[in-house]
Amino acid sequence: MRQLTAAAVIAGGLLAGTIALAAPSSATSCNAADCVPNVARNVVGGTPCTPGLSFVFGFDSANGTLICSAGGVWTATGPLVGEGAVALPCAIPGSTAQERLAGNTLEPQVPGVPLICTGPAGASRWAHFDLP
Repeated sequence: MRQLTAAAVIAGGLLAGTIALAAPSSATSCNAADCVPNVARNVVGGTPCTPGLSFVFGFDSANGTLICSAGGVWTATGPLVGEGAVALPCAIPGSTAQERLAGNTLEPQVPGVPLICTGPAGASRWAHFDLP
């Protein structure tokens, strides 16, 4: 009986160790524009783009942030600062981010939904970006 209990404790410890090792990689945060996935490069403001619900950010040749508007045109917007999550605090009102996963377990989860930092300085929060 002791051998069986010891084996269960060892197996449980190994499993917990594996989970603990895997957790940081899935929770890696992106706090810079460089790590935001699927950002279009060398876009030009005012030119056509394909609007969508996600992955709508682009950089111009000077690394200015643009967003593909609902009207299908690249439009200048606040600086892209990384990834964020709705309702969490943000530092600079007007800055933008991309949500890693939007939605919940009862609806399809969509990656790359655009966010904007809204509210007064010191009390700003990430909110879904209503495309211009």
